[in-house]
Amino acid sequence: MDDDYFLEHLQRWKRRFKGAKKAKNHIILGFSILVLGAGLFFYFFAESPAYSATISRNVKINPEVIDPLSKIGKGLLSDYDGKGIYCAEKKIFIEKSNGRPEKIEALLAGYPMTEMVPYIAKRNPKVASFLVSIAKKESDWGKHSPQKDGKTCYNYWGYRGGYNPTDSGYSCFDSAEQAVQVVGDRIKELTEENINTPERMVVWKCGSTCGQDQDAQNWISTVAYYFGKLNS
Repeated sequence: MDDDYFLEHLQRWKRRFKGAKKAKNHIILGFSILVLGAGLFFYFFAESPAYSATISRNVKINPEVIDPLSKIGKGLLSDYDGKGIYCAEKKIFIEKSNGRPEKIEALLAGYPMTEMVPYIAKRNPKVASFLVSIAKKESDWGKHSPQKDGKTCYNYWGYRGGYNPTDSGYSCFDSAEQAVQVVGDRIKELTEENINTPERMVVWKCGSTCGQDQDAQNWISTVAYYFGKLNS
């Protein structure tokens, strides 16, 4: 009888041991599944284009990390002004502009004014839009513009100023960059005086004497059309 009791007691402990071992295996299996699930969760969001784009927009990139030589002014990014967004795919900085430089480039493609795109794109959005829109009406983006001594004056806006005037009184600029700088600064001054719509900017054509004549209305219509395209 003692032997039977001993065997029964031994089998009871054996069953308990197997139950504990089985529970332990279940805990290990459950933990492994939890870890695997968490890994897949974070992998999905890390690889998600939308999530990656959010990171790209919100992480401030230090140019010195990407291009160490920029710190001493000799790197590829030495001219970077800190206002752009770093595009890892193309390894370049893109100016924040809501796509305006691309729109300007598309509009001016094939016209003499296309060489001014890099300089126009540096101006604030409103000034850049007026530079393009006014030039369309005044010179068809450089196809019909003043010359001096057989050379282009880069004056595509019918701008009359004191610098190197032609016989007709139009300023004859030395370069595309200078032209955008001078004319852009004048447009900027006007916008700061609340002349900030195509209707008000018609003073560019006929000054304070502008009336409701057809020429003025045609000028406004053309400028407003391209101004709208660049700001849509």
